[in-house]
Amino acid sequence: MATARKYDLYSDRFRAETYATFARMREEDGVFCQPGIDGETMLWFVTRHDDAVAVLLDDERFVRDPTLALTPEELVAFRNEMPERAFIDSHMLNKDGADHRRLRRLVTKAFTPRMVDQLRPRIQEIADGLIDAVESRGEMDLVDEFAFPLPITVIAELLGIPVADRDRFRRWTNAIITPALTPEELALFGEAADEFVTYLRELFERRRSTPGADLISAFLQVEEGGDTLSEEELFSMVVLLIIAGHETTVSLIGNAVLALLQHPDQRQTLESEPARMSHAIEELLRYDGPVERTLLRWAAADVELGGQLIRRGEGVIVILGSADRDPSRFPDPDTLDFAREDVKHLAFGRGSHYCLGAPLARLEAEVALTTLLRRLPGLQLAMPVEELRWRPVPLFRSLASLQVAW
Repeated sequence: MATARKYDLYSDRFRAETYATFARMREEDGVFCQPGIDGETMLWFVTRHDDAVAVLLDDERFVRDPTLALTPEELVAFRNEMPERAFIDSHMLNKDGADHRRLRRLVTKAFTPRMVDQLRPRIQEIADGLIDAVESRGEMDLVDEFAFPLPITVIAELLGIPVADRDRFRRWTNAIITPALTPEELALFGEAADEFVTYLRELFERRRSTPGADLISAFLQVEEGGDTLSEEELFSMVVLLIIAGHETTVSLIGNAVLALLQHPDQRQTLESEPARMSHAIEELLRYDGPVERTLLRWAAADVELGGQLIRRGEGVIVILGSADRDPSRFPDPDTLDFAREDVKHLAFGRGSHYCLGAPLARLEAEVALTTLLRRLPGLQLAMPVEELRWRPVPLFRSLASLQVAW
């Protein structure tokens, strides 16, 4: 029977004191087991930097594919607890070893730093267009009117998906990444997943008959070493790219702007020395990264970690946001400091599952922040800090809204 939680990791109150909670966990329980969001499933949470790196780099003992860690009986029980997700979950983040490498290889070329940098003029055009639409008004919800439309437009154009459908993507994405626990939530998840798959099926048919210079057309035609994407892999890959292609950057831009508005000295540094923006983004990623926790991994064998014995088949989650505030790794970690030289954070992970879209997220954040500071002088928070609300999505640290004025 599950024990009570020692640490609240899901409520609105937790969101208001996230990093204080992580500090207590690092101090008292660096590797700790307690019920997950369902209140029943026992999970290990890893909060210290060195332990986090050990898990992220060990993709043989800590795996994403449950078939590599669970017995057939355990696998049946696990799958019975989950709604049917094959058409959205058969992507590279849920694979290990050769299967992971095969799927990642099919999309890597589109996200190299060189390929991504070619998008800079278009990203700048999008950013300026979004500012043009609100500049005379003197205020906006930065999340809804800037941080969200910028990356969703970029990834939609890359994939060859109508940008006009972006609000539908947002609704589907939110349903997929928000934990579904009650029958009503599960029904909403199933409805959103079905709508998403139906939409993509129709889009794929159009692309098969009329290919374009986009990633979906490339996926439909791809043959890499005689390999092709299965139908489930194709759907899952596109769903993954839509979700990961904008959620991380939405959260990164929102968190970064909030940090700049709360640290006027650091903001002044960037306004007077714009060339420091690239380095500043690395510190912003460390200070309040967009991906708070990793997806669930399973122990494929008994593993000793941080003085605890994790048994085969038990679930493990690395809290990246805690690892990047570990004082044993980053001196004075709760201070935002653009003069910090060592900013080798874990915000995009580490190892074989390192975020493929990291170069794109960095570029989008660089263009977004530079444009905001240049075009909206006097940018300030237009809501009390106490009223800030975070989305109820454990994976991401993501503001629901950020009212700003200039």
